Amino acid sequence: MKKLKIVLAMLLAFVIVGVGAYLMGRTARHGTVLVEEESGQGIITEHEEISGETIRSGMNDIGELATEEYWFTQVQTYDSGKSAQIFDLSFDLPLTRNKFVYSYDGVIKAGVDFTKATVEVDNTIRRVTVTLPKAHILSTEIDYDSFELYDEQKSIFNPLSVSDVNKSDNEMIKSAEKDAIAKGLLIRADENAETLVKNFLRGAFDVRSYAIKVERLS
Repeated sequence: MKKLKIVLAMLLAFVIVGVGAYLMGRTARHGTVLVEEESGQGIITEHEEISGETIRSGMNDIGELATEEYWFTQVQTYDSGKSAQIFDLSFDLPLTRNKFVYSYDGVIKAGVDFTKATVEVDNTIRRVTVTLPKAHILSTEIDYDSFELYDEQKSIFNPLSVSDVNKSDNEMIKSAEKDAIAKGLLIRADENAETLVKNFLRGAFDVRSYAIKVERLS
């Protein structure tokens, strides 16, 4: 009788262990279904929510970036002479005129400071809104090896100074930048910045279920 009780106890223990393992397996499988499930198309997983702060941190890493370039050849005229005035009459002094017509090649770079971008994420309607500052000119670089002189008239009575040359070059740069803006440099820089943001989000985050909206600071 004692041996029979020991055998029954061992059988009961095996049954309890087996039932427990079965129930744990069912619970684990049912718990997993809440996260992923098999379908005819493969495994479907729930979409993770995106953090606006995480996106903004990535935008900070981009920093200030040129998104468009404008190459130019700018012709500049420097014309200066001395004048005198007697009573109400003024006249140019002879042999004091300096005149130069010259040109330089250069490139103007425009872009956006992505560190000033703001990011809003609405995980309810699945939308990411990125607000960027407007594009601005980052730099104007002159290729001084491209210098061409077309006309020259110098006066020994009115020698050129370094400040005269710098003033003329600065006027040339301002004129080139004005022409570049008129021909759409900043507009294209804004458009390229928007494309860059969308490509960045799609490459760095899972935004397949999100609408991406890019706005400009007013």
